[in-house]
This record gives sequence, C-alpha cells and structure tokens, in this order.
Amino acid sequence: MSYHTKDLLTMLISLFVLGGCTNPSGIGLDVDPEDELVGVLTDTLTLQAVTVPDGSARSSSFAQTTFGWLDDPAIGKTVADLALAIGRPTTVPRIRPDADIDSAILVLPYGTEYFGDTLRPNFTLQVLQLDEAYTDGEYATKEWAVKEEVIGTKTIGRFAYKQTDSVSIIRHIDDKDTLVKDIPQLRIALSPEFFKELLSEEVDSALLSTEAGFNNHVKGLYLRVAESEMTGVGGLVAFQGIADMTGIELTYRQPNGKEGEDAGIDTVRTLLPTTVQNNSGTFRRLTSSIRRTYTAEVQAQLDNPEEHYDVLYLQAPAGLRARLQIPYIDALKGRNIAVNKAELVLYTSSPEVDGFDMHAPRLTLYREDIAGQRQPVPDGDSRTSGGGYGGDGRSLWYRYGNWRAFGGYMKEGESRYIFHLTSYIQDLLQGKINRSEFFIAPAAVSDSSIPYFPVLNTGGRAIINNGDGTELKMKLNIYYTQSAD
Repeated sequence: MSYHTKDLLTMLISLFVLGGCTNPSGIGLDVDPEDELVGVLTDTLTLQAVTVPDGSARSSSFAQTTFGWLDDPAIGKTVADLALAIGRPTTVPRIRPDADIDSAILVLPYGTEYFGDTLRPNFTLQVLQLDEAYTDGEYATKEWAVKEEVIGTKTIGRFAYKQTDSVSIIRHIDDKDTLVKDIPQLRIALSPEFFKELLSEEVDSALLSTEAGFNNHVKGLYLRVAESEMTGVGGLVAFQGIADMTGIELTYRQPNGKEGEDAGIDTVRTLLPTTVQNNSGTFRRLTSSIRRTYTAEVQAQLDNPEEHYDVLYLQAPAGLRARLQIPYIDALKGRNIAVNKAELVLYTSSPEVDGFDMHAPRLTLYREDIAGQRQPVPDGDSRTSGGGYGGDGRSLWYRYGNWRAFGGYMKEGESRYIFHLTSYIQDLLQGKINRSEFFIAPAAVSDSSIPYFPVLNTGGRAIINNGDGTELKMKLNIYYTQSAD
C-alpha cells in the first residue's frame, strides 16, 4: 500500500450552514496549488442545520432538577415551577387544637447549576398546596392543579447555591438546641395554620395509616416564582433531593393529654420527607413543571424545520436542540480514507446580555439511529455496560479515561465549543453508521456522563453563529490519509 506524502497528509473540509444550499462555490476554502498538502480540497459538502424541540423528560431521572424564571431576550421566557410530595414519616404527627407550632420549614438543598443574571436578580417565591395528589414519574410538561391560597412566601436577592453559601441553622442534638453549619439550601417558612388543619387529630386515623391514603390527603406542595413581580432577565437554579433533608421540618408543642403531676408539654420534631432512601437507592419526589414562550426568530425555525438557518438556538431544561446534517458525505465514501482526526467547531453569538455571560459552559452531541432512537456517537459513548458501542468508536473514551476528551466545553476566552468526532466520521465513511445527521444541546457541567436524552439538571442555553460573510461559522475539520487507488 502506498500513500501520497508531503509533510502531514491532511485535508481540511469546512462545512458551513447555508440559508439554502444554493451556493456551493462559497462553501470551501480557496487553496493555492503550491500550498496544498493533499491532492484535492473537497468544497462541495455543506452542513445543514435547524433548531428543533428537544422533547420532555422526568425529573426523577436526575439528581437535581431546574427551578426559576428566565426571560431570555434572544430565545424567550422559561418558567420552571416545582411540584413536590409531602412525605409520610414513620410516626404521623397528630396535632391538637391547643398546640403551638414553632416552625414549619420547607427545605430544598441547592444543586450545582445556575444560569441567568448574577448581578441584579430578585425573586419572590410562593408555596401553595397541590389540588391533586402528587404522582411520581410525571413529565416536566405536566401542568399541575394548584389551590389558590399561598401558604408560604419568601423574597430573595439571589439563589445562594454556591458551596461558600453554607447556612447556619439550629439542630436539636443530644436534647439541646445547637447552631450548626449545613450545605447551601433554600428554607421557606410555611403557614402553621395550614399544618394544624392538615394534620389535625380530628382527621380520620385510617386515612393517614397508609402511604396512599396519606398522599391523597396531603396532596403535595407547589413552589413557583411570582411572575408579576419579576423584572429583568431572572435566572434558573437547580434543587436536589437528599434523604433526611429535602422535605418539611415541622416542630410543635402541645399538652401531653395527661392530668395532675403527669401533665406536661410535649415537643415534637419531625421531617415530612420529600426524598427518602430505600433498598434501590434515593427516591426523589420532586419534579419540574416547565412552560415556555419563544421569540419570533425561534418560533420561525420550529415552524419550518426543513429550512436551513444562520443562527441556532439551544436551550435547557428539555427545551431546544439543533439538528445538523451532512447531506453530501457520500462524496467521500469509497476512497480508502482513514480519518486521523475530526473536529466540529461551534462559535457562539451574542455571548453577553446586560454585562453577564449568557452561554452554557457545556454542550452535548449525539445521533439518532434509523428507527429515530437516540444514541451516543461512538466518540461520546460513556455507557459502561452492554449498551456501549461495540466498534472502535470509544477509543477517545478509553484513551483519556474521562468524558472531557469528547469535548463540548466552552473554550475559555474564545467563545467556542469543540467536539472530537473522529470515530463517528470514520464510521459514516465505512457505512457502520447510516444516518449522517446529529444533534447538539446543552448539558450540565456536573453530569459525569455524556447525555443523549433531554436533560432537566441544567438551565443553560447557547446561540450558535453561522451567518454568511463571517469567519465565525461552524465547521468540521477532517484530517485524513488516503491510500492510492
């Protein structure tokens, strides 16, 4: 076998998104024959792209889920409320009419993600009771029935989610109250009267004796941002379910029901758990409920998915993704090409809004098979068991030992993302993969895997620039060697 050689045997293919595939002569790069490293620079390929919906997801699939209010001037408004269970403790509280409730606190530990305004945020939060029993496994598109009465409210200047935002709280330890530091968490005081009625000793004991009966009675809670009081951009944060923490801390005092010298006051402290630990792991019973309104520019792409666009809009949680196609990849097949390296480079557009960054720090990339089922590309297959790709496509994963080798992270100071797609392009050329289209969407930095389904654990977004007449156009760089015919 012989090879054409002159230093590095390289071909650079620049693939651009066009407004319509009518000007292929403007796709490639003009190369001086004396400077050309290989025989021919292919300039007849194009990358076609459009913004499409990402699909819905269940919060129970993630360790953290998104909450908040974000009015993105480029993409539109996202409202992410939170529905959560009022869990049944081992001993169900029965509150007497003459009891004094010292505190009822909704506790929601923060996750690791925040996206939005970090300079001037201001949120008024409201807690209400669900008007239907909380059910597990609902999609984030579900609209929950909610009662009108607000049973808890809190105004905060920002979501204190960073590790440095630890809180000092009173814990009852060894029969005394002790001030301790705990992880960052949102704490909202709830109405004592609400719980006095909800768990009154007059409620039928049989109704509260089972999980189903208790759940049908208490129904659950609903956390939302008061939209009428929001100004500016706002932001999206994540909350996580932690056993023995996420839920409602309830403390009350009531007579012990005895007379004479035995009469006294009992202090009852209990947690109504939203999240519990069972034999199969952590069972989280909180879910995002998401509503969106898109700008005219975004809606135009959603209404016309067969067109090709100069700007792409990516949005989480479970909002928007971009579909990219390589319609003329067949032109490179049958030429005995060995792909040494393939890189997809994406440039961002409008990175700042009112002085703060508005781009997701991480994106993901995946494909669909011929049945339309989502699959990781070979280079980005982070599955560890039988579902993993069987060919040579996981070489980057094994070679570097972590998912960062696949790429997708914002390159610091350069406003771009780079993906490594060497095995994917090689498999396309060899016919191991038959669909030459793939998808990009935001992903959580905290996710240790490479997701290929809609995510709810981040609120990031990105706008990818690909306008004609600019150098900041998406491109796929392919370096290859070709054997002689």
